[in-house]
Amino acid sequence: MIILDDIRTVRFAHLVFTLLFLSFGIAGCRVTVLSPSSDDTARERNAVLEDENEALKRENEGLKVRLSDAESELDPMEVQVSEATPRLISMTIQDSSLVEPLDGKTGPSHLILRMSPSDDRGRFLQVVGGLSVTVVGVSVKEDPILLAQQVFTPPEVRDAWRGGLMGSGYVFEIPLTGSLHEELPDSLDVVTLFESGSGDQPELRDERPVRVRRFTP
Repeated sequence: MIILDDIRTVRFAHLVFTLLFLSFGIAGCRVTVLSPSSDDTARERNAVLEDENEALKRENEGLKVRLSDAESELDPMEVQVSEATPRLISMTIQDSSLVEPLDGKTGPSHLILRMSPSDDRGRFLQVVGGLSVTVVGVSVKEDPILLAQQVFTPPEVRDAWRGGLMGSGYVFEIPLTGSLHEELPDSLDVVTLFESGSGDQPELRDERPVRVRRFTP
C-alpha cells in the first residue's frame, strides 16, 4: 500500500532533479555564449606552465634522490673522479668556417669546416666519435640545392684535430658539387651531427650559415 509520505518524497526528488538539470543547461549555455578573453588565455597558459614546472621539480627531486642513493654505494674517490671528469656538451661550428674556390677565384669550391667541442665549463676537449655534414645552398628565387653530404669516421675525426697559436679545433675539407663558386649565394646552410663514442651526449647537432668568400676583380 502506497502512503502519502512516499508520494511526497518521490515528487520532491523529481523536482530536485529537474531543477539541477535546468541549472546545468543554463550554465552550459552561458559557457558557450561567452568567448574567452586574452586574460583567460594567459591564465590558462600560466596554469599549464606552473603544472609543468611543478612536475619538473618533482622529477628533479626524484633524480637527486636516486643519484644520492647510487653515490652512497660508491667509493668517495670514485665520486670525486666522476665529478671532475670533463663531459662533452656541445660540438659547434666555428665562425671561422668558410667556403672557398679550389683553384683561383671561380670554378669548383669546397667548405673548410672548423668545429669546436666543449665541456660543461666551456673548455675545449678532444672527442671520439663520427661526424656527418650536410651543406645546402638556399637562394630567394630558386629551390634549395644539396651541395654536399659527407660522413667522417671516428679515425677521420681524430685525424682532423688541429692545434696552434689561434687555439685548438677540428678542421674538415668538404668538396661541393652541383654549383660553381661564382653561382653560390653569399652563405650556405651547414648542418652537422656528431655521434659521440661516450655516453655523455650520444648526438650533438649544430646548424648555422657559413659565409662564401668573394673576390673583388
